[in-house]
Amino acid sequence: MIPQSGPELPSTAAFFVVVGVWIVSDWSIGFRYRRTVEGSQDKGSKHAIGAAVVGGILAAALLPLIVPAPRVPSPAVAFWAGLGTILLGVAVRQYAVRTLGNGFSLEVTVDADDEVIDSGPYRWVRHPSYTGALLSLLGVGIAVGNWLSIAVVFVAGLAGYGYRIRVEERALRDTLGDAYAEYADRTPYRLVPGLW
Repeated sequence: MIPQSGPELPSTAAFFVVVGVWIVSDWSIGFRYRRTVEGSQDKGSKHAIGAAVVGGILAAALLPLIVPAPRVPSPAVAFWAGLGTILLGVAVRQYAVRTLGNGFSLEVTVDADDEVIDSGPYRWVRHPSYTGALLSLLGVGIAVGNWLSIAVVFVAGLAGYGYRIRVEERALRDTLGDAYAEYADRTPYRLVPGLW
């Protein structure tokens, strides 16, 4: 359910263009880092993220049609703010992935010779790529324009990425030991500076 203000086509087209940018951005990451992963420590977290994102988006779009939910104030403003949030998330995720370079992988895999990266967005949070992905997901809920959609994508995103973070942090601590522990002490926030 995409909020409409004024002519229907421009806002609908804008929504699909922005979501298309998000999809193409993530596909480009998948294409660049499609290598075969040996020694995966993923524990299904890649699939958990996929289910959370797809499920969250579908629920955000469909639940308001089934369950009456209060709309946000100023739906037109929320719509455009949501699109901006999606694009901000794309930028943050791309920045984080590019900072890691060849150290980035779609699956959790940590080698003993991996280095801890603490530059770029990794100065502020330990998982900025997931911060960006969650921003994009939250942007969909905001753009839909009701509180139920925002809550659904927020909970779905935290469930999927929260599981991934637990799996990844365990692998990083087990494999990199003190180097990662020291980084975690210097950078105490996982996703949002000053919050979590």
